[in-house]
Amino acid sequence: MTNWADLDESRWAWSAEAVSWLRARLRGVDEALEDSGLAHVMVLGDSQVGKTTLLLRLLGVTDPEAAAEAASPLRAGRGRGRSATPVPIRYQWSGDPERWSLAYDDPDVAAAATRETVWLTSEELEERLASFRTGAGDRLLWRARARPLEIGLPDRFAGPGRRPDLRVFDLPGLHGAGAEEREAAKALLAAYSPVMDHVVFVVSGNQFGEMVRDPAVTENPFLLGWSEQRDRFSMVFTRAFSAESVGRHLRTVLGEPCGPSWQRDKVIEAVQAHYAEQVRLSDLPALAPESLFLVELGDSWTDLLRGDPEYAVAIRPVCDELLRRLSDTVARYSDPDRRHLAAAEIAARVEIVVRDNARRRERALETAVATRRRAERAHAEALALHDQARRTAEAAGRRTLLLREDLARLAEWPVICDRPEAPEMRGTAVRAKQEEERAAWTAAARRTWTEWRGTVTSRAVPRHPPHDLSTRTRERYDALCACCQLCEQGWWKRFVRESETPEYCYARMTAAGAHLPAWIRATLHTHADAASARLSEADAAAGRHCAVASRHVGRTAGALVAAVTELDGQLDRAAEEEAADSANLVVARSVRTVHDERNRTFVQRLARQAAQPDEDRRYWLLLAALRGIHDLNRMFP
Repeated sequence: MTNWADLDESRWAWSAEAVSWLRARLRGVDEALEDSGLAHVMVLGDSQVGKTTLLLRLLGVTDPEAAAEAASPLRAGRGRGRSATPVPIRYQWSGDPERWSLAYDDPDVAAAATRETVWLTSEELEERLASFRTGAGDRLLWRARARPLEIGLPDRFAGPGRRPDLRVFDLPGLHGAGAEEREAAKALLAAYSPVMDHVVFVVSGNQFGEMVRDPAVTENPFLLGWSEQRDRFSMVFTRAFSAESVGRHLRTVLGEPCGPSWQRDKVIEAVQAHYAEQVRLSDLPALAPESLFLVELGDSWTDLLRGDPEYAVAIRPVCDELLRRLSDTVARYSDPDRRHLAAAEIAARVEIVVRDNARRRERALETAVATRRRAERAHAEALALHDQARRTAEAAGRRTLLLREDLARLAEWPVICDRPEAPEMRGTAVRAKQEEERAAWTAAARRTWTEWRGTVTSRAVPRHPPHDLSTRTRERYDALCACCQLCEQGWWKRFVRESETPEYCYARMTAAGAHLPAWIRATLHTHADAASARLSEADAAAGRHCAVASRHVGRTAGALVAAVTELDGQLDRAAEEEAADSANLVVARSVRTVHDERNRTFVQRLARQAAQPDEDRRYWLLLAALRGIHDLNRMFP
């Protein structure tokens, strides 16, 4: 027999069928439609900023001592300053006054049926949570595809006020102790953020900019709207009043603590405006002051109370009021019907992903195009550099070749000496004759250089002959003649002394002329050949430069090929992704149609069942059918 309890249990069956149909047809964004039972609110932030204390408050743990007692086993034996959350955890109430509940999957079995719930004391829970770390290197023992832990708090921690039936999802801190923990946190955030109705950013008052610029946030399309979607994001700044600049600002605006101007709402307005201005000055998107929740929690509150009790007492009602407002903000997500009623958000969330994909593709293509252009410019510059180096090397080779040709001509250049006629070789006449010949050979040497230099094509050859050419020529002439310098004593004295006769001296002078042309050419050749060393060095340097330029051309060519290949790949992937995104948009925008069809089928089935003669069943079935129509209208008003 059909009763109201059975009908109530299947109330949203048609909506679940519609979501399943949509999930089966979406490509690449099915994470956006994960099991709605995971969580409603996620607390997101770095380690050691008060996330655990805050989520306890959101659940309804209002007494500070009770919060400290509850937080102790949740730290899993971790000391202060170290990440307490070892794995993704969903918090709720256990329903038992004294015991914690812990639901987890068997790590050795993948089947969902292996999930079990155990009831633990605080000590047992702390030990069990600590077991999710290896201890060696502090690595996490957690399978990437495993479902999160579910921890239920004992009811004795609940405060006297209204306790929302809220489930709060907590991730390991973004900036964990090790690279593995940080990467795990980033991956978990990417997996779970699409299914969250509300995200609470929790960050130390002076580190908000650093957190929202973290790649785990900036690369996640479901978190990019944190500054625009106030209905999905709350910004909680812990240690908000501890900073000296904040206390100074409040004293400047309101006077000394506990004064007449320190009214709760005035303090809230002043501190919210102060932090909104700090966010603006950090070049971050502007935030409405009323969307900021500034609090002191846990150890920071204890430190503040100990250091400045008057100031702490003054801000206590401010923190309590802002925490109450935050609790009211997230409490609305505790309604079990809300996720079904939010089905219209499916298309919006898919469109968020599609827009982010388009932006990401655009950035990737811009980067690839810029890389290709840089590679093209670098390759063009390398080719120009290589061409210049080649021309330089060729010019150096030509200069060397021209010099060699010029030197070859110099080696055969005739040395013509206008030798004076032979005088009477008597007495000092020999000495005079030698001086005339010295002058003649000196002139011949200089004339040889001038005549040869006039035919030179190489610009490397010195313009002038050796500066000491005359002196060296005279000295060479004297050395070849081997003059005894006894001419002044008369030939007969040298004859008596068995010395050479004047005729013999002239013969020596004549013989010197046979050797001097070769010596002059060699001397001039040595002087001109000094350019060979410079040209050879320049030639070798040009060759090395050309080789370097050639290797650079090869590298830039390789980089250009890689850049072109990457751009082609980006274009191909972009085309495939655009097709997938277009198909996803078609599916997502059919949310209402699909839900309407599933609802109509559901209602028609109830109506057919109501046509049966059983009066009791008919009443409940018709009422359930009317409620189904009402739910559809609430879902798509």
